[in-house]
Parts: sequence; C-alpha cells; structure tokens
Amino acid sequence: MLWPRLAAYRFDFPDQQSITAYPEPGARLSSVWDVYRRSVLPMAMQAAGWEVLHASGIVAAGGVVAFCARSETGKSTIAYGLSRRGFPQWADDGVVVGVHGGIVTMPLPFEVRLREGSERLLGGVLPEHSRFEFNGPGAQVHGSPLPIRAICVLERVSDLDAPAGIAPIAPADAFTSLLTHAHEFDWSDADRRAAMVQTYLRAVADVPMFAVSFAPSPAKIEELFDAIISGLRLELPRSTAVVS
Repeated sequence: MLWPRLAAYRFDFPDQQSITAYPEPGARLSSVWDVYRRSVLPMAMQAAGWEVLHASGIVAAGGVVAFCARSETGKSTIAYGLSRRGFPQWADDGVVVGVHGGIVTMPLPFEVRLREGSERLLGGVLPEHSRFEFNGPGAQVHGSPLPIRAICVLERVSDLDAPAGIAPIAPADAFTSLLTHAHEFDWSDADRRAAMVQTYLRAVADVPMFAVSFAPSPAKIEELFDAIISGLRLELPRSTAVVS
C-alpha cells in the first residue's frame, strides 16, 4: 500500500505475518503508525481471509456487539458510552469478522477517537486518549478472538424528542444492510468477492441483527444506552483477557 507523502507499506499475508513500513523522508513516526493501525492492518487482515466492517464494538457476556454506521453517525460515541457502563470497548472504527467454527472477531489495536459532538452528547469534558506511536495495543485490552453475539445498524433521527428504537432486522433485509458497511478488499477479484459474500451470508444466518434508531440529544443519550442494554439483554462480561 502506498500512502502518498507518508510511507509505503508492504505485507504478504498469510505467508508472512509481518508488515514493513518504508517512510518518506520527514514523515512523522506517529502518523506512520496511525495509518498502519487504522488502514493498513485491517487490509492485511483481509488479505489473510478476514473481512472488516465499518463499525465500533463492545464486549458483553457471550461475545462482541458491533455497531455499524456511516461516519459521524455516533458509533464511537455509543461504544465509548457503553464502556463507561462497564462493557469494555472492542473497536472504534473497524471490526474484523471471520468464520472459525462460528462468526468471530479478531482484536486489533485501536485508539478511541471522539469528536466534539461526543463531548456534547455525553455531557462534559471527555478524558484525553493519548496517541501511541509504537506497536502497542492502545485502548485494546483483549488478546484473543471472541464470538460476535449481535450486530446493530445505527441510524439517527431528526426528532430530538423521539425515544430510542431497537428492532430486529428481517432476514430478507439483513444481508443488504450488513454489506452496506463492509470494506471490500478487491472488487476486481471474483473469487475474493465470493468469499466475502459467503462470510456475510453466514453472519446474517448466525448472528442476530438489529436496527437502532436514536436522537442525537444529550437528554436522550443515557436512555439510548439503557435501551441497547435491555433490548439486547446485555450482561457485563465476567472477565477480560488482557493483552500481554
């Protein structure tokens, strides 16, 4: 992968489990690492046969709950808000998906990124998350794959007084809804596209999917968290596997 004016990244998955960066002269090391984590590593995982959803995620008893959404919908805010309720955050912007017995997700390093709107919604100044310049886990506290227990598709509504809504997505609509938030590795490779389709068909067959609608209002945000926890019957995980 060539990132103009920053670095070239070389990886050969699955044969070699390594990624090499060749920075441009004067490139900031923090930016080289940031692009590696946010863009290069997820694509390398796809080269190894995994898929990647544009989603955040949290860990509950029984596995990971992924929150798919377009940019600036609120997926990072919701994952971070639920982490303050005791559900550890799994991902901020990308959830890696694969079929290994069942539908599982692989933990990747990430940094929590919250925009100014998140501070308004969550009511107060949020703690700063320092950037990590080297190959550490960042905010990731998990070291092993976990099953995906639910996938939610987020949608904002314009009525700020509207209550949060959670409804199952009909099987006939689930595949199209999920594919909307999927990163495609190589659209010109028919075999790779077929593999992606098979993974997501298996996902919608095995994993419950829900549509979550909410008003982006500070007065309603805690109600939204309550609705997600009760609607999905979430319980706190018993333990957290810490990355060594």
